[in-house]
Amino acid sequence: MNQKTKGAWIIHHCYKLQGVTNAPNIYDQLLYSGKCGVILNALASSDEREITNKRVNTLAKAAGISVKLELPSILEELERQKLIDSGSKSIQILGLTTSETLEHSATIYDESEPTKEENVAINLSEKVSDLPIKSKDACEKIEDKYHITSIQCKNLINEFESIGFIDSENAGKDDLLFNGNLFRRKDIQKVNGVLSSLTHAEESKVRDLMAMLESNGCISYDLVLRLTGSKLLAKLVSISFIDVNKIGNESGIFAFITRPAAFKKYSNSLVDDAFDLAKAFVTSVTYGMTIRSSSQGRIRMVERLMKKLIDGAWVGPATAIGQDYRVLELKGVIEVCPSRDVLYSKLN
Repeated sequence: MNQKTKGAWIIHHCYKLQGVTNAPNIYDQLLYSGKCGVILNALASSDEREITNKRVNTLAKAAGISVKLELPSILEELERQKLIDSGSKSIQILGLTTSETLEHSATIYDESEPTKEENVAINLSEKVSDLPIKSKDACEKIEDKYHITSIQCKNLINEFESIGFIDSENAGKDDLLFNGNLFRRKDIQKVNGVLSSLTHAEESKVRDLMAMLESNGCISYDLVLRLTGSKLLAKLVSISFIDVNKIGNESGIFAFITRPAAFKKYSNSLVDDAFDLAKAFVTSVTYGMTIRSSSQGRIRMVERLMKKLIDGAWVGPATAIGQDYRVLELKGVIEVCPSRDVLYSKLN
């Protein structure tokens, strides 16, 4: 697991623990490093590089962090990490991206000597986000790696579920552990049935597909079809293991594959609409990078494109803007402006 992913789970688990009355102190480092990450991200998200102490206090209160009891030690840790410079009336913050704040959260966590229970919570959450797994199988691996008894493991998994780190559902003789943001509880029996029916060859293809999606994020439907075959692909789509996203323009309908885990591993159903729009945006950009012709505006420098869009600037001119982003324009995600025979666009 890379530091960015670990940092995201730390923040996720921190929020879950904040919602628990009298959370067990074995999760203190998750709480502390998570709160450090929350404050760091709030500071880094500001348009200003120098933030008044009053503003810092406001951000802390909004995050559910005690200004008197918790904030001083958090700021001290961020300064120790050389991420901020505290003054008598204000704080200076380094320019950091969200990814960097997650990585720093993971560093703070690693240096805080976390408990094995905390490490299990992070690793198991990531594991069940790839595929639902049986409680018995999970415990066998946890017991071997962390040297705990079977009873301790079962109690730990029950505690994880009660806190909200993971979800579980009875599946016959054993419970099935899963990420409820990715797999719907009402469908989990079907998910278990489909995954249990996979042959060794199909399991190998699924691993190859996961590696491709981990590397590229969004890949063409035809490429996935060649890898998996139509039968396995249909199985994976039926349990929402992968999503099929389509883009339509003057050249036809083109389909791309993404994983739900890439968009809502740490979220909940309340923000599904936003992530659907994010998937549509990624699909359109991927089409522009891989299929769109150069004469009509093929995307060659996606980092520069994204920076301009995030900064609120217009991008273009390109004929493709009027064809590849129709759904996003309709939903109000982007604004398209015609200029003579070409088009410009920007994020709303």
